[in-house]
Amino acid sequence: MLFDLANYWIFIALLATVYVALTTTVQANIGGKNRLKTLQEEMKNVQLQLMEASKNKDAADSDAIMKKYWGLTGELMVIQFKMLGILLVILFAFMAIFPHFEPGMEDDLRAPLFDDGLAAHCDAAAGDGVFSNCFAIPASAGTGAWVADACLYSAGNETLAKNGTALYVEKGVPEDVWVQPVAQTGFIDGLMGKTAYFINATADRQNVTRGQAVALHATVSPAIPKDARLEGALNMGTFYYVDLPFTIPLINIRRIIGSYGVFLFAAFVISILYSIGKAAYSAINKKK
Repeated sequence: MLFDLANYWIFIALLATVYVALTTTVQANIGGKNRLKTLQEEMKNVQLQLMEASKNKDAADSDAIMKKYWGLTGELMVIQFKMLGILLVILFAFMAIFPHFEPGMEDDLRAPLFDDGLAAHCDAAAGDGVFSNCFAIPASAGTGAWVADACLYSAGNETLAKNGTALYVEKGVPEDVWVQPVAQTGFIDGLMGKTAYFINATADRQNVTRGQAVALHATVSPAIPKDARLEGALNMGTFYYVDLPFTIPLINIRRIIGSYGVFLFAAFVISILYSIGKAAYSAINKKK
């Protein structure tokens, strides 16, 4: 691996910086350089003209101004839809990078999940829609908080959905783990008619000792497509996370787990810092 759990944040910060720079450039140039900004200024001026025409009770002038305003509005919507599509493509491209670089995944315990009713797979009944398997916690495993994930893969090995549950091997507290369900089908996929799959993942026990076995169960909604497969993964207690120096308001989260969450948070912070820096630079130049 190019990075370990201690320095992986550097890689994410660099990617987040590149992402902010790229998306900022796209926003500034889509529809023509700074067209979005000038378009918004034009619409403000047209609104002022419309107010003036209304005061003068000039119906003909008001109609002409409104026609111009709706033309600008149409152009604005076209630019925003183009921007949304491009930004989503860029975001998904960046998201696709992380599975190839995130450390702590090479020692995961992995096994397929079955709905065959076999005790060897910890499955209670065949064909009931609950997929299961048993995972033996190694005696040498790391203690503390773990994440047990259930992943749905297509016949072409595309990740369709993922969800998980928290485990605690000999120690750990609920605040150590925040598990976020993921439906890989996004907005554009929905428009194209692709089905969004959702997984509910549970374990037969939450507190485990080394040497014990734990059963992972998963249900999928809607039903699993033909030739798709479910796979379980226990992370051996090594997973990437960042503890913030403060608790995020409203969602009450302090620990962010996984590349995706940390990347989005880093991009958000960097974009705010960029906006503040840009505003400060403009203010200084105006004074000069």
